[in-house]
Amino acid sequence: MIYLDNAATTPVDPQVAQVIYDSLTNDFANPSSLYDMGARSEKRMNTARHVIAQSIKAKDSEIHFTASASEGNNIAIYGLALARKHWGNRIVATGYEHPAVRYPFEYLSKNGFETVFVDPEDDGTVDPEKIIRAVDSKTCLVCLIHVNNETGAMIDIARTAKKIKEKNKRCTVHVDATQSYMKYPLNVSLMKIDSMSFSAQKINGPKGIGALYVRSGVNMETVFRGGGQEGGLRSGTENTAYIQGFRKAVELHSRKMKEHMALYEELSTRLLDGLEEFDNVVINSPAGAAPFTVNFSFRGYRSETLLHFLDSLGICVSSGSACSRGSDSHTLESMHISKDRIDSAIRVSFGPQNTKEDVDALLDGLRQAKERLQRVNR
Repeated sequence: MIYLDNAATTPVDPQVAQVIYDSLTNDFANPSSLYDMGARSEKRMNTARHVIAQSIKAKDSEIHFTASASEGNNIAIYGLALARKHWGNRIVATGYEHPAVRYPFEYLSKNGFETVFVDPEDDGTVDPEKIIRAVDSKTCLVCLIHVNNETGAMIDIARTAKKIKEKNKRCTVHVDATQSYMKYPLNVSLMKIDSMSFSAQKINGPKGIGALYVRSGVNMETVFRGGGQEGGLRSGTENTAYIQGFRKAVELHSRKMKEHMALYEELSTRLLDGLEEFDNVVINSPAGAAPFTVNFSFRGYRSETLLHFLDSLGICVSSGSACSRGSDSHTLESMHISKDRIDSAIRVSFGPQNTKEDVDALLDGLRQAKERLQRVNR
């Protein structure tokens, strides 16, 4: 099998799986328990918290474990907005945010908040100046996705957040770093942001564990109530085994970030060069996009048909966000591109396990598709 859908999730590294197994069998005690086994679980959990905090240059106390990046986005968006509703009811985000941001925004819009979405330009990038212009004195929250999950389009977070704070120092900034975490160096101490979400499943760790960074001193309303774990922001017994798996995945990636990025650049260049032979291909990812994600339209062939054909060859790719299964790509719609390009879009996303032979196999699969599949009549 050739797996080229790493933006959806990544294969769990065997070393990570072993750490999880060891934790499940040896350190299963509730970390809130007062006896020795519980204390040991808590100590190991906090060691993992330290490793993850160091990976973004945060304080240990600023890291809160969640079940996913989506959960982290929800906790941050509701918590930051509701804590400021007495003075600000305007919230701003890019037009191509993940559903874990868009849907909370839609809910808040039904409950007294004014929502503003800044759509990308025709080339797929979001103009930071338009985001900044959307901020006014009543803006209490801006959400920015660092790397778009469908096209790889990027935003300069540090520069954009700095200008937002200069315009309205009370406005909070939340970042969805799900696709960029442990691929690009992230230093929250140098960013003018208030919170950031990310998860383990995008870095060869397990699904079901994520983290939310919240800057010290930031006022956030509690929206996830229970036993008061994770500083009161995310109640519920912590998933200590997956937290240990998260730690191990971070340790493994931290040693090879530059090596991985060089691989992604090599693979994306090989893919883009190879796609030039097809007269029906249009590239949807903008210039300067993250090299681990390439989005293109194979015009004349529906995405679903092409995906199933490639799957029959043992090649896994995607047509867009795995969280919007069966729906048109919201990201591509926000770019205002033609319906036929949206209906024929393919997302290829690389992981550390991919090789140039994988890219060559995909290109050969596309050649076979042109020969064997019937074009859509329009």
